[in-house]
Amino acid sequence: MKCFDCAGLGRNVDAVAVCIGCGAAVCPDHAHVMPYWLTRTAVINRTVTVEPPTRAIRCGLCRQAHDTAAGHRLSEVHRSVRS
Repeated sequence: MKCFDCAGLGRNVDAVAVCIGCGAAVCPDHAHVMPYWLTRTAVINRTVTVEPPTRAIRCGLCRQAHDTAAGHRLSEVHRSVRS
């Protein structure tokens, strides 16, 4: 399998992972390793984060979208705290 992003640039580079967001194959240069926390439901329907986090591989585009969405969620929390 070849890297999707490299193919778009006219290069022929082997892929080493698949993006968790879009499923595109990525090479080491285009793979972004990020923490991914699993959760479980505890007593009284409480969600608990499981440690340690696993890893998620994302392509550059999915990483940017994930970071943007995380930033929007964070700003919404800050707005609701200030109100």
